Amino acid sequence: MTAAGLRVVSYNVRGLRAGAGAAAVAGVLRELDADVVLLQEVPKLLLWRGRCAALARRADLLYAGGGGTTGGTALFTSIRVDVREVREHRLRATPGLTRRGVVLARLVKDGVPFGAASIHLGLDAGERARHLTDITGLINRLGAAIMVVGGDVNEEPSAPTWTRLASHYADAGAAVSTPTFPVASPRRRIDGVFVRGAVEVCSCRVADTEQVRRASDHRPVVADLTLA
Repeated sequence: MTAAGLRVVSYNVRGLRAGAGAAAVAGVLRELDADVVLLQEVPKLLLWRGRCAALARRADLLYAGGGGTTGGTALFTSIRVDVREVREHRLRATPGLTRRGVVLARLVKDGVPFGAASIHLGLDAGERARHLTDITGLINRLGAAIMVVGGDVNEEPSAPTWTRLASHYADAGAAVSTPTFPVASPRRRIDGVFVRGAVEVCSCRVADTEQVRRASDHRPVVADLTLA
């Protein structure tokens, strides 16, 4: 049976506005050396696609998609991963709230196909529930037997939408339950990586370095997986 090791990072980069901005975020991503990076709050206005591509290059990664068309979610990959298809979607708008979106991709690592999605749910509980329903439909239409979802859920694991998400996917960080926000003194676990299908979670951690503390207001989640 073919198997592939896969490192996935989910990271809210706060629009590259914190601390040293893009340079610090790129430095964090180079240190983590992930195969797939699922980002939230990337540039989504004014030359956003070029800015996303430039961030990927600085991080020694490839820009697959997302940004202005997906409410600030994006997906990067290393050269170790083949990108077969990328889908960018806006989610239903809620009056008075930020427009959200999702980027999904069909990928292959060492001959093993899988899907990935970067999500960023909103601040309103009702909207989070509606958007998770929409995202579930989009993921199902992607048709990937193995699926990795990462993002900023904007609520903690005991809350209804996270609970529903974790009922359909394995919460990679459930065993350690390390908080991710705010970066200087984390108290809340609102960022996560979730998996479904023939995939084993080998480890999951929250990165904490001096550069992480300068780069954003969230800490990145790092999941090492084995895909079968």
